[in-house]
Amino acid sequence: MKRFLFLFTALAFVVALASCNKCKNVECSNDGTCEDGTCVCLAGFSGDSCQIEDKCITDDVNCLNGGVCDDGKCDCEKDYFGPSCETFCEEGTYKKTSGECVCYPGFTGESCGTEMRLDWIASYSVASDCNGQNVPSTISAMVHPDPDSSFAANYVSVTNLTTAGDTKGFGIINDDNQLEIPKQNVKDANGTKFSVESTAPASLNGENFTITIKRVFDSNAILCVLNFNR
Repeated sequence: MKRFLFLFTALAFVVALASCNKCKNVECSNDGTCEDGTCVCLAGFSGDSCQIEDKCITDDVNCLNGGVCDDGKCDCEKDYFGPSCETFCEEGTYKKTSGECVCYPGFTGESCGTEMRLDWIASYSVASDCNGQNVPSTISAMVHPDPDSSFAANYVSVTNLTTAGDTKGFGIINDDNQLEIPKQNVKDANGTKFSVESTAPASLNGENFTITIKRVFDSNAILCVLNFNR
């Protein structure tokens, strides 16, 4: 019996020694360990010596909204962006080359989720040197006149623009969230036609703003300063 135990112990020693000899010249990178001459790698590493790193695993990258991890970074679906594809370009198109969401007209913000004209939409009392005092005016959302630009949200309707009874006037909210009045024809309650346009964009000052309008009637031009107050 003692002889058998001795032989068994000796055999185990020989096997262990042989295994050690197989790992003698094996070097395992990235904390891999050698077993029977072969590197056993940690999660996220592979290769004969664990030299290949999969950063998607080692950096624990989690891509959302259909994104796929590639070399440790998320490759996002169309119009999604962010480290985990967590942000959607709501009213615009995400450009990978510039790394930003390019907004449709009338929208702003990192994800183009803010409609700028909402700052302007309200009922106003307008004082001017052309129309008199306390003329009511309403600024409201207006569908873009070009059907191919229906996604835009930069047009607004402006009533009583420079003459009482005018209901067809309109303005455009530019990329700096300013109101511009492009050249257009309007009519007063009596059907008299005017040509109007702003001389410069107007900016909101709290809930109020001032804009100067060039009004032309029968080839005679005058400047009207309009003070809009909510």
